[in-house]
Amino acid sequence: MRAWCFVAGLFLAACSGNEPITPDVAHDAGSHLDGGALRDGGTRADAGPLRDAGPAGDAGPPHDAGPPHDAGPARDAGLPPIDPACTTNGCLREVRVFASATRAQLAALIAPSLTIDNGYTVYTIRFATNGDESLATVTVPDAEPPPGGFAIVGNNHGTSGVDDPCRLSDSAYGAGLAGLFGARGMIGVAVDYPGLGTPGLHPYLVRESEGAASLDGLRAATALAARLDVATSGRYAVVGLSQGGHATLAAAMMHDDYAPELDIKAFSATAPASVWDAQWSTSAPLFGSHHVFFVMAFAAWADHYGWTNDVFLPSVRPTIDGALATWCVTNDAGGPTLFTTIPYDPAQLYAPGFAQAFAARDWSTYAEVGAAFDANAVAPYTQTAPLRIYQGSADTVVPEAFTTEVVQSLRAGGVDVDYVVVDQGTHTDVAWGFLAFEERRTTESIAWLRARLAE
Repeated sequence: MRAWCFVAGLFLAACSGNEPITPDVAHDAGSHLDGGALRDGGTRADAGPLRDAGPAGDAGPPHDAGPPHDAGPARDAGLPPIDPACTTNGCLREVRVFASATRAQLAALIAPSLTIDNGYTVYTIRFATNGDESLATVTVPDAEPPPGGFAIVGNNHGTSGVDDPCRLSDSAYGAGLAGLFGARGMIGVAVDYPGLGTPGLHPYLVRESEGAASLDGLRAATALAARLDVATSGRYAVVGLSQGGHATLAAAMMHDDYAPELDIKAFSATAPASVWDAQWSTSAPLFGSHHVFFVMAFAAWADHYGWTNDVFLPSVRPTIDGALATWCVTNDAGGPTLFTTIPYDPAQLYAPGFAQAFAARDWSTYAEVGAAFDANAVAPYTQTAPLRIYQGSADTVVPEAFTTEVVQSLRAGGVDVDYVVVDQGTHTDVAWGFLAFEERRTTESIAWLRARLAE
């Protein structure tokens, strides 16, 4: 039996209409990525004050879907067997069928005002990327390809957590992100990023890891289409929200050197995480839930770069490590989350003097932290494709002022940015979300993307 009955139930509960992903999260204050802050005026990791604290996460709840239904190999069009030990960037290490849905089944789950073109089959793939590996959800339309074949579009997800329980693959959330394009005559790809369902801690907001996974996800989806004997056009695009916006901009920054053979026609980010220490540092000494995101970043960076100078108190390290390995930013079952297990008080988290050094951006004692900010901040790059950045004027997660600063910096560095500020838009209702959720710019953003893919 198909897994769609399970997927449909989650779609309906999690993504339809204007409801938040979980009922206990304020929709406009952080039902999606990068968290929330307390009413005390503290700020979150992307450095914007929020009305309310609590379990936020714009990638959806922790994954607990169990094994995929109808798992099995894709038909491979006579190609060599999939090699689970392959090392070429983007090569397929595993392919599973997760679910399928007709156009009528999908139409019954999405907002009535939305228009889709077709149903699709949902695949979970594992692929090699930059010396690591990642999972991704791929939606392949059940329609005949257009002349020239299907375009492939990556939809990068926001913060879910940093370890395996927080992956989106084999869940309705991964299907909903990839399905934004899979239901509209494109092959959709939702990459999980290394460490989410694959070995190791997710290198959270590490530009090189996210960008490579985004680009290699396109390569892997191309390889999957070849195995399915599905024609592709050789045209690509990458989009994403918040952390996913950071991943998208990372992919744009790396494209020219890392994957020049990919004919990427567009990049687009909504409210991207900047990883600018100037924007993060203002809330460093303040009590608030933004420290959950700081903890994820600093723990992931310490693991990824091999820091020798720990920023955390030795006494709290076991609590942090246990929480990051076990919990995510939300919990469907109503149990613990990272927001209920990690302290909000900087005095209970950081080594003496670190919060003050962070606030002052004085990295003389913590050079590794300053170097990590430099390595992962959004910065000007050699542009290879049009870039559009969306931003809600009422976004309290990533404030408009911060994204405007990023856009100004990119433009000053020679990047042509089409900057679209959406009046009254919040963090979760502008563009590049889930299939079933109608956002303020769903129709317009997809039309813009189609036009770029047709150029």
